[in-house]
Amino acid sequence: MDNLEFWLVWNPEGHRPPQYQHHSAKDAADEAERLAAINPGQSFYVLQATELRRTADAPVQAVTLLKRPEPDPDDYMPF
Repeated sequence: MDNLEFWLVWNPEGHRPPQYQHHSAKDAADEAERLAAINPGQSFYVLQATELRRTADAPVQAVTLLKRPEPDPDDYMPF
Protein backbone atom coordinates (compact mmCIF):
# COMPACT_ATOMS: atom_id res chain seq x y z
CA MET A 1 0.00 0.00 0.00
CA ASP A 2 1.99 2.96 -1.20
CA ASN A 3 -0.81 5.46 -0.55
CA LEU A 4 -0.35 5.54 3.25
CA GLU A 5 1.52 8.40 4.93
CA PHE A 6 4.94 7.71 6.40
CA TRP A 7 8.00 9.43 7.86
CA LEU A 8 11.73 9.02 7.13
CA VAL A 9 14.81 9.87 9.16
CA TRP A 10 17.51 11.49 7.04
CA ASN A 11 21.12 12.26 7.89
CA PRO A 12 22.71 14.63 5.33
CA GLU A 13 26.09 13.10 6.17
CA GLY A 14 24.79 9.57 5.67
CA HIS A 15 26.28 7.21 3.13
CA ARG A 16 22.97 5.89 1.83
CA PRO A 17 19.48 7.32 1.46
CA PRO A 18 16.83 6.53 4.08
CA GLN A 19 14.77 3.47 3.30
CA TYR A 20 12.79 2.62 6.43
CA GLN A 21 9.25 3.98 6.46
CA HIS A 22 8.09 4.88 9.98
CA HIS A 23 4.34 4.63 10.49
CA SER A 24 4.12 7.62 12.85
CA ALA A 25 5.89 10.91 13.45
CA LYS A 26 6.65 9.81 17.00
CA ASP A 27 8.37 6.60 15.86
CA ALA A 28 10.49 8.60 13.41
CA ALA A 29 11.36 11.23 16.05
CA ASP A 30 12.33 8.48 18.52
CA GLU A 31 14.60 6.93 15.87
CA ALA A 32 16.15 10.31 15.05
CA GLU A 33 16.91 10.83 18.76
CA ARG A 34 18.41 7.35 19.05
CA LEU A 35 20.64 7.91 16.03
CA ALA A 36 21.68 11.39 17.21
CA ALA A 37 22.68 9.95 20.60
CA ILE A 38 25.05 7.43 19.02
CA ASN A 39 26.36 9.88 16.38
CA PRO A 40 27.33 13.06 18.27
CA GLY A 41 27.49 16.21 16.15
CA GLN A 42 25.41 14.78 13.30
CA SER A 43 21.92 15.96 12.36
CA PHE A 44 18.95 13.68 11.81
CA TYR A 45 15.90 15.16 10.14
CA VAL A 46 12.39 13.73 10.44
CA LEU A 47 10.72 14.03 7.04
CA GLN A 48 7.06 13.40 6.26
CA ALA A 49 6.00 12.12 2.86
CA THR A 50 3.06 14.27 1.82
CA GLU A 51 2.45 13.42 -1.83
CA LEU A 52 3.15 10.71 -4.36
CA ARG A 53 3.65 10.92 -8.11
CA ARG A 54 3.99 8.01 -10.50
CA THR A 55 3.43 7.30 -14.14
CA ALA A 56 0.49 5.22 -15.19
CA ASP A 57 1.21 1.73 -16.43
CA ALA A 58 1.52 1.79 -20.18
CA PRO A 59 -0.81 -0.67 -21.90
CA VAL A 60 0.80 -3.54 -23.74
CA GLN A 61 0.42 -3.09 -27.47
CA ALA A 62 0.38 -6.06 -29.82
CA VAL A 63 1.80 -5.32 -33.25
CA THR A 64 1.58 -7.75 -36.15
CA LEU A 65 4.70 -7.59 -38.26
CA LEU A 66 4.28 -7.46 -42.00
CA LYS A 67 5.79 -10.22 -44.03
CA ARG A 68 8.91 -9.03 -45.79
CA PRO A 69 8.48 -9.22 -49.57
CA GLU A 70 10.79 -11.50 -51.48
CA PRO A 71 13.53 -9.54 -53.26
CA ASP A 72 13.17 -9.13 -56.99
CA PRO A 73 16.06 -11.13 -58.55
CA ASP A 74 16.34 -8.61 -61.40
CA ASP A 75 16.73 -5.71 -58.94
CA TYR A 76 19.08 -7.44 -56.47
CA MET A 77 22.11 -5.55 -55.18
CA PRO A 78 24.44 -7.25 -52.70
CA PHE A 79 24.87 -4.05 -50.65
